[in-house]
Amino acid sequence: MLELTAFLSGAFVMVLEMVGGRVLAPHVGTSAIVWTSLIGVVLACLALGAWAGGRFADRTLSRRGLGQALAGAGAGCGITAFCHTAIGAGVTGALGNLYAAAVAAAVGIFALPAFFFGMITPYIIRLRIASVDTAGATVGRLYALSTAGSILGTFLGGFVLISWFGSTLILWGLAIAMLLLSLANSRQRPWGRVLLLLLCAVLAWQDTLYAEWLAEKNGTRLVESPYNSIRIMEGVDYARGGKAVRLMATDPGYSQSGMLVDAPDELYFDYTRYYALGPRHVPRARRLLMLGGGGYSVPKWLLSGQSGLGDDFRLTVVELDPAMTESARRWFGLRDDPRLTVRHEDARAFLNRQDAAFDLVFVDVFNSHYSVPFQMGTVEAAQALRRAVAPGGALLMNVISAVEGPDGRLVRGIRRALAGAFAEVRVYCVGRPAHPERVQNLMLMACPEVRPEVLSGTPAGGAPREEEDMESHRYQRPIPPGAPLRDDYAPVERFTLMLARQ
Repeated sequence: MLELTAFLSGAFVMVLEMVGGRVLAPHVGTSAIVWTSLIGVVLACLALGAWAGGRFADRTLSRRGLGQALAGAGAGCGITAFCHTAIGAGVTGALGNLYAAAVAAAVGIFALPAFFFGMITPYIIRLRIASVDTAGATVGRLYALSTAGSILGTFLGGFVLISWFGSTLILWGLAIAMLLLSLANSRQRPWGRVLLLLLCAVLAWQDTLYAEWLAEKNGTRLVESPYNSIRIMEGVDYARGGKAVRLMATDPGYSQSGMLVDAPDELYFDYTRYYALGPRHVPRARRLLMLGGGGYSVPKWLLSGQSGLGDDFRLTVVELDPAMTESARRWFGLRDDPRLTVRHEDARAFLNRQDAAFDLVFVDVFNSHYSVPFQMGTVEAAQALRRAVAPGGALLMNVISAVEGPDGRLVRGIRRALAGAFAEVRVYCVGRPAHPERVQNLMLMACPEVRPEVLSGTPAGGAPREEEDMESHRYQRPIPPGAPLRDDYAPVERFTLMLARQ
């Protein structure tokens, strides 16, 4: 039983860590900063628990002591399941710095269960050691079993559980499993643990009902996938006459996609309207590629005919997360269309093996609310993008950055990569053209050939005044070359510290 306990506790602690990313995502996002904080905090608490577990075993070595450590891990998982939303919201509300908030949230939510998980293996080893002569073999065997369990837990959590169950329900499941394991190892004075087990089961059931009620009451729905924690929110846009709006968010404080409920095919966010530069500069485009689907705002706009491209084009959308596409179909009005092909895979992986060329390539990929995936902004990525753009075509890429000053390092690095592969790269300041030193959405347009200043066509995608406004937002000053970004070294997290601090 001790060997099985070591194996299972090793598996469950990794499930806890894997689901931790989903628990933290609504509060601090899903960036490398968040995962670094989570892994560091869990390892620190495991180490502290291992130290405490060894001392506890030396003082009170018994099956009952092991049962207490296992019950502590179960109770810790239950407390985490019950309190993680309140703790996460409280911490992020009090701390504006992403680094501090990510570490503090990880400590507040996961320190207790991780500490008790750390106690288990040293206690089991101390129980199993019968002779100094065989201590080495015993320690090696139990650590090997615990590590094998951790491997199983990693794949089980990442590939299976997160795909089928909500993060809170998984935490309740861990609590119940650890309490059952405690009862299996020690039957002395079980009633307290039995009551705790029943309480966890009832709370898990009630929590599921409460989540369904809250979604109906607040109009907020949560969709969890192996890639994202997606929130669908209902709201009102008072700047547009109080129209109902639906938003999609994968990070706190920001929305990745938006839609007017009574006009689902219109472009809602200002930056998405700048993708209209593509059809205006390449009015005869027939082969289109969109990297990053999200709420499918731009694909819906293209398919609706508002871009002026007609209806004989073909559009391929590459979206990593199938849950994003399903959410777009369910809540954002995405419909099946014979002109639309959806590929669920990484954008860079798609580009690396793609032989076809497209007249227009739209890029809107992010791995957090502030950072382009590093592999999409490098010199090698620019070369792959260039191969995907046909002669006479154009690439349009959304980046959040400043243009000037220290906060502009990201876009200057990406522009340098694109300039090495394309004949011309233009930068448009979407939000604050008079303040290029401020962080804002920027639209980069890259062309294989130098394009004329006058637009080659005026499709029915917007009024001439709108076109003039877009061109007036073009950054006209010389842009100094940024630091080269390569697959081997692309510090996009450091370049986007200005947003990580907000």
